[in-house]
Amino acid sequence: MMRLATALACGALCGQLLGQVPDSSPPPADYSTGRKLFPHFWKPYQSWQVPGANLANTGLLQTAMHDGRLALSLELVIQAVVENNLSVAAARLYPAMAQTDLLRARSGGSPRGVDAAVVPNDVFAGAEGGSILGTAGGGGGGASNAGGITGAATAVNIRPSGIFDPSLSVAFSIDHTVSPLNSTRVSGVPVVTTGTGAFSVNYVQAFSTGTSFTVSYSMQRQGSTQEHILFDPAFTPGFTATVSQQMLNGFGTRVNKALIKVAENEQKIERESFRQQLIAAIVSAKNAYWDLVAAKESVQAAQEALVAAQQLAANNRRQFETGTMAQLDVVTADSQVAASQRDLIVAQTNVQNAELTLKSMLVKRLDEPFASAPVDIVDSFPEPDNAQLPKPDEAVKTANDNRPEVSIAQGNIKSQQDVLPFLHNALLPSVNVFGLLSTVGLYNVFGTSFTEAIHFRYPQYAFGLTISFPVHNRQAQADDIRSRMELDQAKDTLVRTQSQIEVDVQNALIAVAQSRAQAAAARETVQLEQQKLDAEKQKLNTGLSTSYNVVLIQRDLLAAQLAEVQALDAYAKARVSLDQAMGTTLESNHVDLDAALRGRAR
Repeated sequence: MMRLATALACGALCGQLLGQVPDSSPPPADYSTGRKLFPHFWKPYQSWQVPGANLANTGLLQTAMHDGRLALSLELVIQAVVENNLSVAAARLYPAMAQTDLLRARSGGSPRGVDAAVVPNDVFAGAEGGSILGTAGGGGGGASNAGGITGAATAVNIRPSGIFDPSLSVAFSIDHTVSPLNSTRVSGVPVVTTGTGAFSVNYVQAFSTGTSFTVSYSMQRQGSTQEHILFDPAFTPGFTATVSQQMLNGFGTRVNKALIKVAENEQKIERESFRQQLIAAIVSAKNAYWDLVAAKESVQAAQEALVAAQQLAANNRRQFETGTMAQLDVVTADSQVAASQRDLIVAQTNVQNAELTLKSMLVKRLDEPFASAPVDIVDSFPEPDNAQLPKPDEAVKTANDNRPEVSIAQGNIKSQQDVLPFLHNALLPSVNVFGLLSTVGLYNVFGTSFTEAIHFRYPQYAFGLTISFPVHNRQAQADDIRSRMELDQAKDTLVRTQSQIEVDVQNALIAVAQSRAQAAAARETVQLEQQKLDAEKQKLNTGLSTSYNVVLIQRDLLAAQLAEVQALDAYAKARVSLDQAMGTTLESNHVDLDAALRGRAR
């Protein structure tokens, strides 16, 4: 008995000490910014070292093991849930996933959505695989035919191009071509052999204003066997710059940053989603803990009933041997002993099941020695008191301020509202203003040809306007209408959530009040049944009663004791449900959300 008491005390002390250990774990990585290009330019092209899944149990519960037994306090249970519960571990990744969505949106791409965060369908479908800005490919442009035997002019059309992340491309090629000709008047020979080396660099970027530009440099060296050409070999370097500005559809930061705002909303939504999962896990574990307490209390009641039945059977047997009691009374008492043994076995089995259920919530792997270790309970049922419960309107207000479901619904409404400018803008025609500036050089010496290019000896200037609009515009109309319907749905979801929260709070308050009253009534019933049993035993000893009557009252006493245990269990769970309904579970159990995101309770 002293060993058990020591184990329980050590378990409680270890739980308290562990709760006081400062959090020295490093802060989690921020995936929303990505790796910087400078000074380590190769870093953005390497995989992140994302921490792998840790499926090993922490050392928290090991400190609570003593002589093969596991001493659990409620505080230790909550810490173990935060550190080891697999549902919590999975939900802990939601905020980090939301950070990757923000990183993707900042590049100009589309976020994918995470768990409770909703990416508006119409915008996501338009940006999937590319960008909310439109095509992610390069724009068109004019071209000079330097180095040919004729000059040419072409129509110029510069399209919007690129995403927020700039793109740099480099190309190099060597070409050898032998071409038979059907005339010698131009080239002077029937067969022309041409050798070409080409090199180009292209830079493309778009901005949230709807502006995009490209800058490119190219150089070509070409040698040819044709006659009557000025330069052999010929060097033709060239510079080209284009700019495009969307004036209606695709204009402005409110339009082009819509998905960035959605991804920013995800950060808050997924933090609340993790809090929701953490609360659910803690509530389940606390309820399992109280169920285990109830199961152990039931075992104790069954043991006391068995001892009482055995004492009655022994007394009856002695009186039968002295000839003062009938054999039927002995048989009745022995039957009650057998029934009490059966009840004890059932209660002990229930304890084993309750222990297994609780353990599965506290460890990632149910390995030895935890799997077979009996659990010693440190905390007992909270004593029902007459403390004033919060008023319903105050409790509902607290719930609306704290329940994660409300924050999640509000975040999704904001995301729907943030994309409305994009969908309204998509109704407009596409008006694109563009400009182009290009220059080339031509000479048989590279330095001279390069000088000609940078001095704009052979320039090309172009500017223009393109206007396009879909006749009927039915797709954009449909998307705009649907987006407003989805916004109404999101608002309906918030109202339904708030209504359900009010029902949850009312039910929780009723459950606390009822279970408290039931616990008081059950305790009084136990006292009365005990008095009845004591009185009936005295009557039996004086010959004024029978063993059958005593057995009946013993059964009633056991039933009353079990009913008291169930009432206390219901009261403890009702308090847990009230905290959950009001959204104060973490505060009531002294769990810090930021620490929980790092795998610690505080």
